Amino acid sequence: MLDRLNAITQRRWGQVALLTLAGALLFVIVGLGFRVLVFAGVDAELLWRDAVNAFVLPLLFITPLLVLLGLSLTENASLKQKYAQELAHDSLTSCLTGPLFTAAIDVIATSSATGRRPGALLVIDMDHLRRLNEQIGYAAGNQALSAIAAIIRASVRSGDLVGRIGGDEFSVYLPGATKANAEKVAERIRNAVAEASFEPVAGGLTWPLTVSVGAVLFETDATADELLLTADRQMQAAKEKGRNRIEYAHLRQGSSPSRPSLH
Repeated sequence: MLDRLNAITQRRWGQVALLTLAGALLFVIVGLGFRVLVFAGVDAELLWRDAVNAFVLPLLFITPLLVLLGLSLTENASLKQKYAQELAHDSLTSCLTGPLFTAAIDVIATSSATGRRPGALLVIDMDHLRRLNEQIGYAAGNQALSAIAAIIRASVRSGDLVGRIGGDEFSVYLPGATKANAEKVAERIRNAVAEASFEPVAGGLTWPLTVSVGAVLFETDATADELLLTADRQMQAAKEKGRNRIEYAHLRQGSSPSRPSLH
């Protein structure tokens, strides 16, 4: 998205520069034509000197304007990129924000020429965040969320999406993932979090981190909201069954998010 914004800005800058140069060239040509018609009988050397002056003076005038315009557009593009980056990513965890994550799923899922792509979606919830906040402090809770986010991002492929969809909830979209792929990624995340050595700065001790994961494998035209709802239900089931575990659902052709097949 940010790369597309830069490309648009650069294209507009190129268009403005070309139009400006074209206008200057047209001005010079018209000026020279006028001089040739009016001073046709004047000495050729004098006419040539006048023609050079007619070209150089506008060029000296236009060049600083082009430089200022280029600097202004570059600064504007930088500010736009920074603003877009802040809107797209959660400030604490550097994950995609919930609305952008949801929108990106639908864009990627429908980008295939053969129709909506199958894949998997995970909802990952930190266990016992409230207890950590109450016993050590909210700063420690934020530190834990940031650590879990880093583990999740390190556990997925470059083309996968990671979003923060709630206070202590993350989601991972795995486009084109098979059942085996999704199970491997989900277990990698769960295990990496459980094995992480987390030491809250304010606590002076090691705090155990675990997550509960709900996973939905889909082969249907379900929307991002429907996939998130199904995966969230499986995550709640993982919580009820003791936490630090993964629960799966499978949305096949003909099934609905309200009645998925379970694993």
